[in-house]
Amino acid sequence: MIFPTFTFACFFLVVFIGFWYVFRRSRDRTIFLIAASYLFYAFWDWRFCFLLFFSTAINYGFGWLIGTRKEHVWRKFYLVLAVLTNVLLLGFFKYYTILATHLNALFSWGSSLSGGQESIFSLPVIAVLLPVGISFFTFKALSYVFDVYLCKISPVKSFPDIMLYISFFPQLASGPIVHASDFLPQIEPAVTAGIEPGSRPISFDRAATLIVSGLIKKMVFANFISTLLVDPIFSNLSIFNTLEVIIAAVGYSAVIYADFSGYSDMAIGIALLLGFETPENFNRPYTSFSVTEFWKRWHITFSSWLRNYLYFAFGGSRFGKKRTLFALIATMIIGGLWHGASIPFLIWGGMQGCVLALERAFNYGTKRSLEPWKAAVQILTTFSFVTLSWVVFRSSNLQALGLWFTSLKNFSIPLSISLPVPLFLIFLTITTQFVPSYIRKRSMKCWITVPIPVKGIFLAAFFVILSIVSMSGIAPFIYFQF
Repeated sequence: MIFPTFTFACFFLVVFIGFWYVFRRSRDRTIFLIAASYLFYAFWDWRFCFLLFFSTAINYGFGWLIGTRKEHVWRKFYLVLAVLTNVLLLGFFKYYTILATHLNALFSWGSSLSGGQESIFSLPVIAVLLPVGISFFTFKALSYVFDVYLCKISPVKSFPDIMLYISFFPQLASGPIVHASDFLPQIEPAVTAGIEPGSRPISFDRAATLIVSGLIKKMVFANFISTLLVDPIFSNLSIFNTLEVIIAAVGYSAVIYADFSGYSDMAIGIALLLGFETPENFNRPYTSFSVTEFWKRWHITFSSWLRNYLYFAFGGSRFGKKRTLFALIATMIIGGLWHGASIPFLIWGGMQGCVLALERAFNYGTKRSLEPWKAAVQILTTFSFVTLSWVVFRSSNLQALGLWFTSLKNFSIPLSISLPVPLFLIFLTITTQFVPSYIRKRSMKCWITVPIPVKGIFLAAFFVILSIVSMSGIAPFIYFQF
Protein backbone atom coordinates (compact mmCIF):
# COMPACT_ATOMS: atom_id res chain seq x y z
CA MET A 1 0.00 0.00 0.00
CA ILE A 2 1.54 3.28 -1.11
CA PHE A 3 0.41 6.82 -0.36
CA PRO A 4 -1.05 8.04 -3.69
CA THR A 5 -3.66 5.29 -3.98
CA PHE A 6 -7.37 5.02 -3.26
CA THR A 7 -6.67 2.12 -0.89
CA PHE A 8 -4.40 4.25 1.26
CA ALA A 9 -6.86 7.16 1.19
CA CYS A 10 -9.56 4.87 2.65
CA PHE A 11 -7.10 3.43 5.16
CA PHE A 12 -5.98 6.86 6.35
CA LEU A 13 -9.54 8.18 6.56
CA VAL A 14 -10.40 5.34 8.96
CA VAL A 15 -7.20 5.97 10.96
CA PHE A 16 -7.83 9.73 11.13
CA ILE A 17 -11.43 9.33 12.31
CA GLY A 18 -10.53 6.60 14.76
CA PHE A 19 -7.59 8.52 16.24
CA TRP A 20 -9.37 11.86 16.71
CA TYR A 21 -13.02 10.97 17.20
CA VAL A 22 -13.38 7.34 18.34
CA PHE A 23 -10.56 6.79 20.82
CA ARG A 24 -10.50 9.39 23.56
CA ARG A 25 -7.86 8.02 25.92
CA SER A 26 -4.14 8.45 25.32
CA ARG A 27 -3.23 4.78 25.76
CA ASP A 28 -6.05 3.69 23.45
CA ARG A 29 -4.78 6.09 20.79
CA THR A 30 -1.24 4.74 21.12
CA ILE A 31 -2.42 1.14 20.71
CA PHE A 32 -4.66 2.15 17.80
CA LEU A 33 -1.76 3.80 15.93
CA ILE A 34 0.43 0.75 16.53
CA ALA A 35 -2.29 -1.56 15.19
CA ALA A 36 -2.79 0.72 12.16
CA SER A 37 0.96 0.77 11.51
CA TYR A 38 1.25 -3.00 11.65
CA LEU A 39 -1.79 -3.35 9.39
CA PHE A 40 -0.18 -0.90 6.95
CA TYR A 41 2.99 -3.00 6.95
CA ALA A 42 1.04 -6.24 6.58
CA PHE A 43 -0.31 -5.04 3.22
CA TRP A 44 3.12 -5.87 1.75
CA ASP A 45 3.58 -9.18 3.57
CA TRP A 46 2.12 -10.08 6.96
CA ARG A 47 5.24 -12.09 7.80
CA PHE A 48 7.26 -8.88 7.90
CA CYS A 49 5.29 -7.84 10.98
CA PHE A 50 7.07 -10.50 13.05
CA LEU A 51 10.43 -9.12 11.95
CA LEU A 52 9.32 -5.58 12.82
CA PHE A 53 8.18 -6.72 16.27
CA PHE A 54 11.40 -8.69 16.84
CA SER A 55 13.54 -5.66 15.93
CA THR A 56 11.48 -3.51 18.28
CA ALA A 57 11.71 -5.97 21.17
CA ILE A 58 15.46 -6.55 21.02
CA ASN A 59 16.25 -2.84 20.75
CA TYR A 60 13.86 -2.02 23.58
CA GLY A 61 15.78 -4.58 25.64
CA PHE A 62 19.18 -3.21 24.67
CA GLY A 63 18.04 0.34 25.45
CA TRP A 64 16.87 -0.79 28.87
CA LEU A 65 20.15 -2.65 29.58
CA ILE A 66 22.27 0.33 28.52
CA GLY A 67 20.15 2.90 30.35
CA THR A 68 20.03 1.04 33.65
CA ARG A 69 23.75 0.30 33.80
CA LYS A 70 26.15 2.85 35.26
CA GLU A 71 29.39 1.00 34.49
CA HIS A 72 30.89 2.26 31.23
CA VAL A 73 32.28 -1.15 30.31
CA TRP A 74 28.85 -2.80 30.45
CA ARG A 75 27.16 0.09 28.65
CA LYS A 76 29.74 -0.18 25.87
CA PHE A 77 29.36 -3.98 25.76
CA TYR A 78 25.59 -3.79 25.34
CA LEU A 79 25.95 -1.05 22.72
CA VAL A 80 28.35 -3.16 20.66
CA LEU A 81 26.06 -6.17 21.05
CA ALA A 82 23.07 -4.08 19.91
CA VAL A 83 24.93 -2.81 16.84
CA LEU A 84 26.10 -6.30 15.90
CA THR A 85 22.60 -7.75 16.30
CA ASN A 86 21.03 -5.06 14.13
CA VAL A 87 23.77 -5.24 11.51
CA LEU A 88 23.46 -9.02 11.31
CA LEU A 89 19.68 -8.78 11.03
CA LEU A 90 19.90 -6.15 8.30
CA GLY A 91 22.80 -7.93 6.63
CA PHE A 92 20.99 -11.25 6.39
CA PHE A 93 18.03 -9.81 4.50
CA LYS A 94 19.97 -7.36 2.33
CA TYR A 95 23.30 -9.03 1.72
CA TYR A 96 23.17 -12.77 2.49
CA THR A 97 22.30 -14.03 -1.01
CA ILE A 98 24.99 -12.05 -2.83
CA LEU A 99 27.55 -12.75 -0.07
CA ALA A 100 26.87 -16.50 -0.14
CA THR A 101 27.14 -16.57 -3.94
CA HIS A 102 30.50 -14.78 -3.97
CA LEU A 103 31.93 -16.78 -1.05
CA ASN A 104 30.97 -20.07 -2.71
CA ALA A 105 32.64 -18.89 -5.92
CA LEU A 106 35.74 -17.95 -3.90
CA PHE A 107 35.81 -21.34 -2.12
CA SER A 108 35.43 -23.12 -5.46
CA TRP A 109 38.25 -21.09 -6.99
CA GLY A 110 40.49 -21.79 -4.01
CA SER A 111 39.78 -25.52 -4.23
CA SER A 112 40.63 -25.60 -7.93
CA LEU A 113 43.98 -23.97 -7.19
CA SER A 114 44.76 -26.48 -4.45
CA GLY A 115 44.20 -29.60 -6.50
CA GLY A 116 40.87 -29.49 -8.23
CA GLN A 117 38.90 -31.16 -5.45
CA GLU A 118 35.43 -29.94 -4.65
CA SER A 119 35.31 -27.42 -1.83
CA ILE A 120 33.98 -28.70 1.50
CA PHE A 121 32.83 -25.18 2.31
CA SER A 122 29.56 -24.20 0.70
CA LEU A 123 26.93 -21.81 1.99
CA PRO A 124 23.31 -22.49 1.02
CA VAL A 125 22.17 -19.91 -1.51
CA ILE A 126 18.60 -18.95 -0.77
CA ALA A 127 16.43 -16.22 -2.22
CA VAL A 128 15.83 -13.93 0.75
CA LEU A 129 12.76 -11.73 0.42
CA LEU A 130 13.73 -8.15 1.25
CA PRO A 131 11.30 -6.64 3.78
CA VAL A 132 10.07 -3.19 2.77
CA GLY A 133 11.74 -0.42 4.75
CA ILE A 134 14.04 -2.70 6.77
CA SER A 135 16.94 -0.24 6.44
CA PHE A 136 14.80 2.61 7.70
CA PHE A 137 13.26 0.95 10.73
CA THR A 138 16.61 -0.62 11.65
CA PHE A 139 18.23 2.82 11.64
CA LYS A 140 15.36 4.17 13.75
CA ALA A 141 15.77 1.32 16.22
CA LEU A 142 19.51 1.96 16.44
CA SER A 143 18.82 5.66 16.95
CA TYR A 144 16.93 4.77 20.14
CA VAL A 145 19.83 2.65 21.41
CA PHE A 146 22.41 5.33 20.53
CA ASP A 147 20.37 8.15 22.09
CA VAL A 148 20.07 6.19 25.34
CA TYR A 149 23.80 5.43 25.29
CA LEU A 150 24.65 9.09 24.63
CA CYS A 151 22.27 10.13 27.44
CA LYS A 152 20.09 12.18 25.10
CA ILE A 153 17.06 10.34 26.47
CA SER A 154 16.35 7.97 29.35
CA PRO A 155 15.37 4.37 28.58
CA VAL A 156 11.65 4.28 27.83
CA LYS A 157 9.63 2.17 30.22
CA SER A 158 6.61 1.93 27.94
CA PHE A 159 7.11 -0.79 25.33
CA PRO A 160 4.10 0.47 23.29
CA ASP A 161 5.86 3.84 22.92
CA ILE A 162 8.89 2.14 21.36
CA MET A 163 6.59 0.08 19.16
CA LEU A 164 4.91 3.25 17.92
CA TYR A 165 8.22 5.01 17.32
CA ILE A 166 9.69 2.20 15.20
CA SER A 167 6.49 1.22 13.35
CA PHE A 168 4.81 4.64 12.85
CA PHE A 169 3.34 4.08 9.39
CA PRO A 170 3.96 7.48 7.72
CA GLN A 171 7.71 6.96 8.28
CA LEU A 172 7.90 3.16 8.07
CA ALA A 173 8.56 2.38 4.40
CA SER A 174 11.05 5.10 3.39
CA GLY A 175 11.56 7.42 6.33
CA PRO A 176 12.23 10.15 7.19
CA ILE A 177 14.57 8.59 9.75
CA VAL A 178 13.36 10.47 12.81
CA HIS A 179 15.68 10.24 15.80
CA ALA A 180 14.26 8.74 18.98
CA SER A 181 15.11 11.88 20.93
CA ASP A 182 12.91 13.87 18.52
CA PHE A 183 9.95 11.48 18.23
CA LEU A 184 9.45 9.95 21.68
CA PRO A 185 8.79 13.28 23.51
CA GLN A 186 6.01 13.98 20.98
CA ILE A 187 3.96 10.88 21.78
CA GLU A 188 2.32 12.21 24.93
CA PRO A 189 1.31 15.62 23.42
CA ALA A 190 0.04 13.91 20.25
CA VAL A 191 -2.09 11.23 21.89
CA THR A 192 -3.56 13.70 24.40
CA ALA A 193 -4.37 16.38 21.81
CA GLY A 194 -8.04 17.30 21.92
CA ILE A 195 -8.37 15.56 25.28
CA GLU A 196 -6.32 17.73 27.59
CA PRO A 197 -7.12 21.49 27.80
CA GLY A 198 -4.76 23.71 25.83
CA SER A 199 -3.55 20.94 23.52
CA ARG A 200 -2.08 22.00 20.21
CA PRO A 201 -4.30 22.02 17.11
CA ILE A 202 -3.61 20.12 13.89
CA SER A 203 -1.41 22.00 11.39
CA PHE A 204 -3.95 21.38 8.65
CA ASP A 205 -2.78 24.11 6.26
CA ARG A 206 0.83 22.98 6.31
CA ALA A 207 -0.17 19.31 6.09
CA ALA A 208 -2.44 19.91 3.08
CA THR A 209 0.29 21.90 1.31
CA LEU A 210 2.86 19.15 1.88
CA ILE A 211 0.53 16.39 0.69
CA VAL A 212 -0.43 18.33 -2.46
CA SER A 213 3.24 19.09 -3.12
CA GLY A 214 4.18 15.44 -2.68
CA LEU A 215 1.44 14.22 -4.98
CA ILE A 216 2.47 16.63 -7.75
CA LYS A 217 6.12 15.64 -7.43
CA LYS A 218 5.41 11.92 -7.52
CA MET A 219 2.42 11.55 -9.83
CA VAL A 220 3.27 14.27 -12.33
CA PHE A 221 6.98 15.03 -12.36
CA ALA A 222 8.53 11.69 -11.33
CA ASN A 223 6.07 9.41 -13.14
CA PHE A 224 5.98 11.32 -16.43
CA ILE A 225 9.73 11.97 -16.66
CA SER A 226 10.42 8.30 -15.88
CA THR A 227 7.89 6.94 -18.34
CA LEU A 228 8.52 9.33 -21.21
CA LEU A 229 12.29 9.67 -20.98
CA VAL A 230 14.40 8.01 -18.31
CA ASP A 231 13.15 4.40 -18.33
CA PRO A 232 13.03 3.99 -22.15
CA ILE A 233 16.55 5.35 -22.59
CA PHE A 234 18.21 3.56 -19.66
CA SER A 235 16.59 0.28 -20.70
CA ASN A 236 18.54 0.31 -23.99
CA LEU A 237 21.23 2.99 -23.92
CA SER A 238 23.12 1.77 -26.97
CA ILE A 239 20.35 2.77 -29.44
CA PHE A 240 20.03 6.40 -28.32
CA ASN A 241 21.88 9.54 -29.31
CA THR A 242 24.54 11.07 -27.01
CA LEU A 243 22.28 14.03 -26.25
CA GLU A 244 19.44 11.71 -25.21
CA VAL A 245 21.80 9.70 -22.98
CA ILE A 246 22.94 12.88 -21.20
CA ILE A 247 19.39 14.23 -20.88
CA ALA A 248 18.29 10.90 -19.42
CA ALA A 249 20.92 11.28 -16.70
CA VAL A 250 19.70 14.80 -15.91
CA GLY A 251 16.16 13.46 -16.02
CA TYR A 252 17.02 10.81 -13.44
CA SER A 253 18.35 13.54 -11.14
CA ALA A 254 14.93 15.18 -11.44
CA VAL A 255 13.10 11.88 -10.98
CA ILE A 256 14.92 10.71 -7.85
CA TYR A 257 14.42 14.14 -6.26
CA ALA A 258 10.74 14.40 -7.19
CA ASP A 259 10.08 10.79 -6.18
CA PHE A 260 11.84 10.80 -2.82
CA SER A 261 11.10 14.36 -1.73
CA GLY A 262 7.50 13.79 -2.84
CA TYR A 263 7.29 10.76 -0.55
CA SER A 264 8.88 12.75 2.28
CA ASP A 265 6.43 15.64 1.82
CA MET A 266 3.48 13.25 2.01
CA ALA A 267 4.94 11.41 5.01
CA ILE A 268 5.49 14.67 6.89
CA GLY A 269 2.00 15.92 5.99
CA ILE A 270 0.29 12.67 7.03
CA ALA A 271 2.19 12.63 10.34
CA LEU A 272 1.12 16.25 10.94
CA LEU A 273 -2.53 15.26 10.55
CA LEU A 274 -1.97 12.83 13.43
CA GLY A 275 -0.24 15.44 15.59
CA PHE A 276 3.42 14.49 14.99
CA GLU A 277 6.11 16.89 13.76
CA THR A 278 8.69 15.38 11.41
CA PRO A 279 12.03 17.04 10.59
CA GLU A 280 12.49 18.45 7.11
CA ASN A 281 14.06 15.87 4.78
CA PHE A 282 14.81 17.96 1.65
CA ASN A 283 15.70 21.62 1.34
CA ARG A 284 16.19 22.53 -2.33
CA PRO A 285 19.30 20.31 -2.74
CA TYR A 286 20.04 21.25 -6.36
CA THR A 287 20.73 24.85 -5.33
CA SER A 288 23.82 23.70 -3.41
CA PHE A 289 27.19 25.39 -3.90
CA SER A 290 29.12 22.23 -2.99
CA VAL A 291 28.64 18.53 -2.33
CA THR A 292 29.07 19.27 1.39
CA GLU A 293 26.11 21.64 1.22
CA PHE A 294 24.20 19.15 -0.93
CA TRP A 295 24.33 16.60 1.89
CA LYS A 296 22.97 19.20 4.28
CA ARG A 297 19.97 19.56 1.98
CA TRP A 298 19.41 16.04 0.57
CA HIS A 299 17.81 13.27 2.66
CA ILE A 300 18.61 15.38 5.71
CA THR A 301 17.48 12.84 8.30
CA PHE A 302 19.73 10.16 6.76
CA SER A 303 22.77 12.42 6.48
CA SER A 304 22.26 13.65 10.06
CA TRP A 305 22.03 10.00 11.20
CA LEU A 306 25.33 9.24 9.47
CA ARG A 307 26.90 12.36 10.95
CA ASN A 308 25.68 11.87 14.53
CA TYR A 309 26.24 8.13 14.86
CA LEU A 310 28.96 7.22 12.33
CA TYR A 311 31.04 10.28 11.45
CA PHE A 312 31.39 11.32 15.10
CA ALA A 313 32.09 7.70 16.09
CA PHE A 314 35.02 7.71 13.64
CA GLY A 315 36.35 10.81 15.39
CA GLY A 316 34.72 13.55 13.33
CA SER A 317 36.89 16.67 13.24
CA ARG A 318 38.28 16.23 16.76
CA PHE A 319 41.57 14.49 15.95
CA GLY A 320 43.13 16.43 13.12
CA LYS A 321 42.55 16.80 9.41
CA LYS A 322 43.70 13.31 8.37
CA ARG A 323 41.29 11.65 10.79
CA THR A 324 38.52 13.96 9.59
CA LEU A 325 39.09 13.06 5.94
CA PHE A 326 39.14 9.36 6.81
CA ALA A 327 35.90 9.74 8.78
CA LEU A 328 34.19 11.44 5.83
CA ILE A 329 35.22 8.79 3.32
CA ALA A 330 34.45 5.83 5.61
CA THR A 331 31.06 7.25 6.58
CA MET A 332 29.93 7.74 3.00
CA ILE A 333 31.19 4.31 1.89
CA ILE A 334 29.09 2.75 4.65
CA GLY A 335 26.23 5.00 3.54
CA GLY A 336 26.64 3.63 0.03
CA LEU A 337 26.62 0.01 1.21
CA TRP A 338 23.52 0.77 3.31
CA HIS A 339 21.66 1.08 0.00
CA GLY A 340 22.71 -2.40 -1.11
CA ALA A 341 25.56 -4.86 -1.62
CA SER A 342 26.69 -3.92 -5.11
CA ILE A 343 29.81 -2.43 -6.64
CA PRO A 344 27.95 0.65 -8.00
CA PHE A 345 26.68 1.52 -4.49
CA LEU A 346 30.23 1.11 -3.17
CA ILE A 347 31.55 3.38 -5.93
CA TRP A 348 28.76 5.88 -5.31
CA GLY A 349 29.57 6.07 -1.60
CA GLY A 350 33.29 6.35 -2.36
CA MET A 351 32.65 9.17 -4.83
CA GLN A 352 30.65 11.11 -2.25
CA GLY A 353 33.21 10.53 0.48
CA CYS A 354 36.22 11.47 -1.63
CA VAL A 355 34.64 14.70 -2.87
CA LEU A 356 33.51 15.62 0.65
CA ALA A 357 37.07 15.01 1.84
CA LEU A 358 38.54 17.15 -0.97
CA GLU A 359 36.13 19.97 -0.23
CA ARG A 360 37.03 19.82 3.46
CA ALA A 361 40.76 19.72 2.69
CA PHE A 362 40.61 22.82 0.48
CA ASN A 363 37.67 24.61 2.20
CA TYR A 364 35.75 24.54 -1.07
CA GLY A 365 32.23 25.90 -1.22
CA THR A 366 32.27 27.51 2.22
CA LYS A 367 31.48 31.02 0.92
CA ARG A 368 28.12 31.83 -0.65
CA SER A 369 28.71 35.56 -1.16
CA LEU A 370 30.05 35.20 -4.69
CA GLU A 371 29.54 37.09 -7.91
CA PRO A 372 26.49 35.76 -9.77
CA TRP A 373 28.47 34.04 -12.50
CA LYS A 374 30.80 32.36 -9.97
CA ALA A 375 27.83 31.19 -7.94
CA ALA A 376 26.21 29.79 -11.08
CA VAL A 377 29.40 27.91 -11.98
CA GLN A 378 29.63 26.40 -8.49
CA ILE A 379 26.00 25.31 -8.50
CA LEU A 380 26.33 23.86 -12.01
CA THR A 381 29.54 22.02 -11.07
CA THR A 382 27.90 20.51 -8.00
CA PHE A 383 24.81 19.51 -9.96
CA SER A 384 26.95 17.90 -12.68
CA PHE A 385 28.83 15.80 -10.13
CA VAL A 386 25.60 14.80 -8.37
CA THR A 387 24.03 13.84 -11.71
CA LEU A 388 27.01 11.68 -12.60
CA SER A 389 26.84 10.04 -9.20
CA TRP A 390 23.14 9.28 -9.75
CA VAL A 391 24.08 7.43 -12.94
CA VAL A 392 26.36 5.25 -10.81
CA PHE A 393 23.64 4.91 -8.17
CA ARG A 394 21.05 3.76 -10.74
CA SER A 395 23.32 1.19 -12.39
CA SER A 396 22.60 -2.38 -11.36
CA ASN A 397 26.17 -3.50 -12.10
CA LEU A 398 29.45 -2.38 -13.65
CA GLN A 399 28.34 -3.47 -17.12
CA ALA A 400 25.31 -1.19 -16.98
CA LEU A 401 27.48 1.67 -15.74
CA GLY A 402 30.03 1.10 -18.47
CA LEU A 403 27.27 1.05 -21.09
CA TRP A 404 26.18 4.57 -20.12
CA PHE A 405 29.72 5.88 -20.64
CA THR A 406 30.22 4.05 -23.94
CA SER A 407 26.86 5.39 -25.15
CA LEU A 408 28.22 8.94 -24.87
CA LYS A 409 29.89 8.40 -28.26
CA ASN A 410 26.58 7.76 -30.08
CA PHE A 411 26.75 11.06 -31.98
CA SER A 412 25.70 9.54 -35.29
CA ILE A 413 22.50 7.90 -34.01
CA PRO A 414 19.44 10.04 -34.82
CA LEU A 415 17.25 11.44 -32.05
CA SER A 416 14.22 9.23 -31.41
CA ILE A 417 12.63 10.45 -28.14
CA SER A 418 10.06 13.24 -28.09
CA LEU A 419 11.80 15.70 -25.77
CA PRO A 420 9.60 18.82 -25.27
CA VAL A 421 7.29 17.49 -22.52
CA PRO A 422 9.92 15.68 -20.39
CA LEU A 423 12.36 18.59 -20.82
CA PHE A 424 9.70 21.01 -19.60
CA LEU A 425 8.98 18.83 -16.56
CA ILE A 426 12.71 18.48 -15.80
CA PHE A 427 13.05 22.26 -16.07
CA LEU A 428 10.18 22.79 -13.62
CA THR A 429 11.46 20.17 -11.17
CA ILE A 430 14.88 21.79 -10.95
CA THR A 431 14.11 25.50 -11.33
CA THR A 432 11.30 25.57 -8.75
CA GLN A 433 14.00 24.85 -6.16
CA PHE A 434 15.41 28.31 -6.85
CA VAL A 435 12.21 30.08 -5.76
CA PRO A 436 13.30 32.27 -2.80
CA SER A 437 12.24 31.23 0.70
CA TYR A 438 10.39 34.49 1.32
CA ILE A 439 8.06 33.79 -1.62
CA ARG A 440 7.32 30.34 -0.21
CA LYS A 441 6.55 31.84 3.21
CA ARG A 442 4.30 34.53 1.73
CA SER A 443 2.45 31.92 -0.30
CA MET A 444 1.83 29.88 2.85
CA LYS A 445 0.52 32.96 4.65
CA CYS A 446 -1.87 33.64 1.77
CA TRP A 447 -3.06 30.01 1.82
CA ILE A 448 -3.76 30.22 5.56
CA THR A 449 -6.01 33.25 5.05
CA VAL A 450 -8.16 31.48 2.43
CA PRO A 451 -11.63 30.59 3.83
CA ILE A 452 -12.10 26.91 4.68
CA PRO A 453 -14.89 26.31 2.08
CA VAL A 454 -12.65 27.72 -0.65
CA LYS A 455 -9.80 25.45 0.52
CA GLY A 456 -12.15 22.48 0.33
CA ILE A 457 -13.20 23.36 -3.21
CA PHE A 458 -9.59 23.87 -4.27
CA LEU A 459 -8.44 20.54 -2.81
CA ALA A 460 -11.39 18.68 -4.35
CA ALA A 461 -10.64 20.23 -7.75
CA PHE A 462 -6.97 19.36 -7.35
CA PHE A 463 -7.71 15.68 -6.72
CA VAL A 464 -10.11 15.53 -9.66
CA ILE A 465 -7.59 17.11 -12.04
CA LEU A 466 -4.79 14.90 -10.70
CA SER A 467 -6.85 11.76 -11.28
CA ILE A 468 -7.45 12.88 -14.88
CA VAL A 469 -3.87 13.82 -15.82
CA SER A 470 -2.02 11.14 -13.85
CA MET A 471 -1.07 7.80 -15.31
CA SER A 472 -3.17 4.71 -14.69
CA GLY A 473 -0.43 2.86 -12.82
CA ILE A 474 1.64 4.22 -9.94
CA ALA A 475 5.22 3.01 -9.77
CA PRO A 476 6.56 2.18 -6.29
CA PHE A 477 8.70 4.85 -4.70
CA ILE A 478 12.37 4.43 -5.56
CA TYR A 479 13.50 4.16 -1.95
CA PHE A 480 11.11 1.32 -1.12
CA GLN A 481 13.82 -1.05 -2.35
CA PHE A 482 16.14 0.06 0.43
